[in-house]
Amino acid sequence: MKDEQKSQKISKTLKRRKRRRIARRITAVILIAAIICVGGYYLSRVMTDQRLNIKQVEVTGNASADTHLLDQVTDALIGQNILAVDVNSLSNQAKKILQTDQVSVYRKWPDTLIIKVGRIEALGAVMTGNKVLYIDQNARVVNRADYLTNVNLPIITGIKGTNALQSGSHLSSNSRERLIDALDILARIQDKGLLDRVSEIHWTKYNTYRIITKNNSVFEVSGIDNFKKNESYVETFLIENRSNVEVDLQIDGQAFLKNRS
Repeated sequence: MKDEQKSQKISKTLKRRKRRRIARRITAVILIAAIICVGGYYLSRVMTDQRLNIKQVEVTGNASADTHLLDQVTDALIGQNILAVDVNSLSNQAKKILQTDQVSVYRKWPDTLIIKVGRIEALGAVMTGNKVLYIDQNARVVNRADYLTNVNLPIITGIKGTNALQSGSHLSSNSRERLIDALDILARIQDKGLLDRVSEIHWTKYNTYRIITKNNSVFEVSGIDNFKKNESYVETFLIENRSNVEVDLQIDGQAFLKNRS
């Protein structure tokens, strides 16, 4: 008799526990459904909120980047809900167009997208045809522009037969060796943190390089090896920021100076 009562008691206890579990599950389902309904309602409201429609897309960062190439992409974003834009997809699209991995995209609430183009290792600019080509130390075209957009980078002139290629390609030239030497000179000046003091490097008809500063001073060297031997002198001169002086460094170990009018 006692065993039967004990079994009945256990059975009732198990049934109560089962009913509680079922009740908890039903409550959880109802709660989740309510959250989904409320969340969906507010998401619908947010996605149709006119205040979150994109009014402007700002492209910032690298001054030498030809950001006009992004116009077609950015114009299509105007009026879209800022939450509906896939920033990762947009970032990848901008990277492909600008030929650089240095791109990030983020939202500026409530109605602005920011496309930030990071530092691109351009050493100088070459003007060819009606385009300005920004190139790195290996003569790779990192950006193209319709006009000179970065006055901190020197112009490379006197190199004949340059071709206007798309970003990411290497600049071709009838005097490629001279072009590479000019870029090596600029790279060494950049390593000293003084590239922004140079306005132009010119390959002359006398087969020399004239390095022209923004203070209207000029260094003339016969090539990269000649420049290396006089590098300390050039560095000191640029640090002192001297102006209106012409310096002939073609004879190693000697500097011939004269004033420029």
